Formats: sequence, structure tokens, C-alpha cells
Amino acid sequence: MSRFSTIFEYATWGALCLSLVGLFYTPYNPMEQDFRNLAFSSASFSHWFGIDGLGRDFGSRLWRGSGNTAAMALMALSLNFIIASFLLFIEQSGPRFLRRVIPLGIGIWVAVPVLFIGLVMMVFLKPSAGTLIIAVSLGNVPLAFRQLRILWIEQRNALYVLATEILGAGRRHLLAYTLWPNLRPDLMGLAKLILAICVLELSGLAFLGLIGDPDFPELGAILRQNQAYLFRNPMLVAWPGLILSTLLLLVHLSKSRSY
Repeated sequence: MSRFSTIFEYATWGALCLSLVGLFYTPYNPMEQDFRNLAFSSASFSHWFGIDGLGRDFGSRLWRGSGNTAAMALMALSLNFIIASFLLFIEQSGPRFLRRVIPLGIGIWVAVPVLFIGLVMMVFLKPSAGTLIIAVSLGNVPLAFRQLRILWIEQRNALYVLATEILGAGRRHLLAYTLWPNLRPDLMGLAKLILAICVLELSGLAFLGLIGDPDFPELGAILRQNQAYLFRNPMLVAWPGLILSTLLLLVHLSKSRSY
């Protein structure tokens, strides 16, 4: 990993942690209309990002929205990896016919767009943040499965792994001390890629209104909420888009390997 990638990696984790703080603390209540007499006010010393059209501190809305976006993306990433890893485990250790059925199913699955999965989920579940998390995690399972499969096969058949196995290393030792240290950098790179995709897709689906609550503070939803105010106060639209783009750029620049 280059020096700049390391810097951007620290910046990415710092941005994510700072965003998550917004789930627990914001200068003002992001849901209360405490400043209706100051609606559409520009940035000031008391309100760094101004006041939105409903009289709420926009900086607090953005901070809570960033936290919700980051938390939802991390949950989608975790669920995605769990499902993909489980499928890989079954494919590698299950009956022989599964080694054909699962890759075939993944090949069909990859053609299904996340938006379609989200719409289907709405038939069975109420529109909510949790529904979007499930939809995005399922939509990216083919990508995670294929990349995890490539990484596993590549490392599992490496000469140093075979040599360690011949010397009598047990399965637990082989996984913990031989495979994992070499898989970890590539897994982290893959996780960053899927995290960026999850952030973008979650915000996109929220912008389309599939998150249910139209007032839910999430970057894509905030962008949609203020779309009508584009010409009256463009910064109400520019700030959530800028924060979202910055987060995606940091994740992209911190990746140690291209996929």
C-alpha cells in the first residue's frame, strides 16, 4: 500500500467514525423545527450550514444523515459478506452438484439490479431503512461471492499453503496463521469497494423515496427533501451531494487494490 493510500485510509475511517458520532450527538435536534423564523437562512456562526426550509439546523441534519448513511452501509456490507461467505462455504465443502448450481445461480443473480430487488422487497416488507439495507446487501452478493471465491481459490492453492499443509498444520492453524494474514489485505480492499457501492445505492434508493419516511435524515433522502429548494437555496442540495461524493472519493482513494 502506498503512502497516499495509507493517508486516505485513515481519512476514510476518520470520516466514517465522525459520521457515526452524529447518531448520538448533534448541536441541535435534527428533527425539531426550532428555527422556523430563520428558514432558508444562510450559514452563520450559530448555524454553520444554515437553516433548511422547515426551520431545522441543516448542519445537524447533515451530521445525522451522514451517520445514518454510514451505519446503513456498514450493516449492508456485514450482511452481504455473511451471505456471500456462507454461499462460498457451501460451494466449497458441500456436495459436488452444488459447485455447479451455486455459480450458475450467482450468474443469474448478477443480472438482477438492486432497484428491482428493492421494489420486490417492498411487496413483502414495509418501506424502511432496514428494507433498503436488506435489498442492497442482497443485490451485491454476486460481486462479493465471485471476488471471495477468486481470493480463496488463489490463496488456498498457493504453494506456501500446500507446503504448510504437508508439514502437518491443522485446519485451524492453516486458516489463522497462513491463510488469514495473506487474505486480510485483499478482503479489506474488497470491503471498501462494496462499502462504497452500498453507500451509493442506499442513498440512491433513499433519493427515490423507497426509504418510507420522507423526513428520515439520510443523505439521499435529505437531497430529495430539498430538491424543491434548488433555486431558492442551492446549498441545501449541494451540501448532501458534496458530503456523499467526498465519502465515496475517500473510500476510492484508500483502496489498496483494484477490483
